[in-house]
Amino acid sequence: MADRSGRGSESGPAISAHMGALFWPEDPVLSEIAADLREHDVPIQVGRDSGRTLQLLVAALPARRVVELGTLAGYSAIWMARGLPAGGRVDTVEVDPARADRAQRWLERAGVAASVRILRGAALDVLPTLEPPYDLAFIDAVKSEYVAYLDHLLRLVRPGGLICADNVHWGGRVADPAVTDADTEGLRAFLRRIAHEPRLLSTVLPTGDGLSVSLVR
Repeated sequence: MADRSGRGSESGPAISAHMGALFWPEDPVLSEIAADLREHDVPIQVGRDSGRTLQLLVAALPARRVVELGTLAGYSAIWMARGLPAGGRVDTVEVDPARADRAQRWLERAGVAASVRILRGAALDVLPTLEPPYDLAFIDAVKSEYVAYLDHLLRLVRPGGLICADNVHWGGRVADPAVTDADTEGLRAFLRRIAHEPRLLSTVLPTGDGLSVSLVR
């Protein structure tokens, strides 16, 4: 009998293009943001597959309050804002003033500025000032600080809410014991924590560079 599992082919460029056209198409604004980041050699925003996954999770909860760590140009914030119910809001934290200004312009062009509030400052300075409950948190900031972010988010995200984090594959480096830089070690510590934290039920989705999803019990 033929093997119908699809192993070895599911992540190829042809199937990625096919599924992308069906399930995570970018509108002109999102495409322009991605092109702008590539032009400035900052290809670090989530991919469109992860963006749609985040939008789906926001809509499925449904999440009225979302906190994001790491705004960059607002690409992921736009995806999530488009999954919000009426009256919902994304609070997105950005330490770089120029990036925050740029993101504000993109949010306005995307028509979601009224649903997204940019909080300017380092995540570890901003998080203690926030009040619960949040329904969903998305981490995409300093990799070496992921565990420290998690400690705050366990206070902020309600039971039944989700804590998500990008780049947990880290290009495969988390599985390479020869790689020991601070960011890689920070991601390893984060993965160990969410795998064993009794307050969380966690998995990692093979979307983009690895997207962890943790349910707060």
